[in-house]
Amino acid sequence: MEEKSGRPGPKRSLSAGRIVDVALELFDGEVPSIRGVAARLGVRPNTLYTYLPDRAALERALVDRLLAEADPDLLLGRRSWRRRVEDYACALRGVLLRRRGAAALLHSAPMDGPNALLVGERLLALFITAGLPPTEASRATYAVIVQVLGAATLTAADQDGRSEEEVVAARQSLEIPAEHFPLTAQTWPTAATWNTEHQFRWSLRALLDGLVR
Repeated sequence: MEEKSGRPGPKRSLSAGRIVDVALELFDGEVPSIRGVAARLGVRPNTLYTYLPDRAALERALVDRLLAEADPDLLLGRRSWRRRVEDYACALRGVLLRRRGAAALLHSAPMDGPNALLVGERLLALFITAGLPPTEASRATYAVIVQVLGAATLTAADQDGRSEEEVVAARQSLEIPAEHFPLTAQTWPTAATWNTEHQFRWSLRALLDGLVR
C-alpha cells in the first residue's frame, strides 16, 4: 500500500494569465487591488509585479481578457463579412453586460493588448474584403468598437441589475404627455426598447450599411 506523505501538492504555477483569472473573479464593478488579488492567490503583492508592473497594467489585461471572452474566432469562417462583424459585436456586448462595470472598464484603459490587436486585425480584414480601402477600413473598425461600447454602457446603466424584459416593461409604463411631446408619445413603444439586443442589431446593421455602400 502506497504511503501518503501528508504534504500538500505543488501550488498551481503563477502566471499573468492566472493573475487575470483571479482578478476577473474578484471584479465587481471595480478593478480589484493588487493586494487583494495577491491575497486570493496566497502570495505577496510584490510577487505580482513580476508579471503586471502596476494597477494600470492589470486594468489593461482585464480589458484584453474581456475582448477574448467574446471569442475573436467569430470574426472567422465562411459566413458573410457582415454576419461575422455582427456576431462578434453582439457577443462582446453580451460579455460587457454580464459583468457589472465591465462596459465602464473598457473606457478606462487602452485596448492595445494581444486580443485587442487580434480583433482589430480581423475587423480590418473583413472591411477590406468588403471593398473599403485600408484607411476607411480602419475608421470603420473604430466605428464598430465605439458602437458596441456606447450601446453597452447605456444599456448597463439602464438595466442596473434588471433583465432586459423588466427594463422594457418599466419604460413602457411611463406616461408621456402627448400634448407637450406628441411625437415622443407616439413613438414611445419603440423608444422603450432602445436598450435591447434587437435595437442594438438594428443600429449596427444601419451603421454597416452606411460604412459599406
